[in-house]
Amino acid sequence: MIFEAFENLLQSKRFDSISVSMICKEAGVSRATFYYHFKDKFDISQWHYGLVAETFLFQTGRTLTWLQANYLNTTEFAKHETVYRECFNMNGYESLFEHAKRRRIETLRETIVDFRHEKLDAELEFQIVALADAEVGGVTHWFESYMPYSVMELCLYLDSIVPRRLYNLLNDPVDDSLQPLLGNLKSQQG
Repeated sequence: MIFEAFENLLQSKRFDSISVSMICKEAGVSRATFYYHFKDKFDISQWHYGLVAETFLFQTGRTLTWLQANYLNTTEFAKHETVYRECFNMNGYESLFEHAKRRRIETLRETIVDFRHEKLDAELEFQIVALADAEVGGVTHWFESYMPYSVMELCLYLDSIVPRRLYNLLNDPVDDSLQPLLGNLKSQQG
């Protein structure tokens, strides 16, 4: 309810002009309920980002390929276009842009070390940080430009910017049990 209220308010107001009180009123919840679930209004978009990314994006190299993870993740984000356009466009440490980069770096490191049992060296570390900047920047640009091309086109572009060593290391999922369910995604690539 809180996320939906936040999303509704963003349809007509800028993030900076929305208060916690406004969100609570729109959601029909008390401030105590809001603060039970979220520390501040920045936390709302970060929570939704984490919910979606844990299911899809952060599965890169675990259960999904690069393209699959980006496609499924971005398709879900696009359903909440206003939230992501506004919140990726913010500045500062608490912004969704910075939060998304930190989480992407953290989970790629975790996948390499804990799932692939590979050692992080200077080259991989550089590739992870550079990719997170480019990936989050590219998605932000796509939303700010009012999604000028399809989700699949965006994801093919994202696929093409992954440094080859990192791409090759994580493009073959450790657990491929989801692959039969994702068969028709390959036909959309064409």
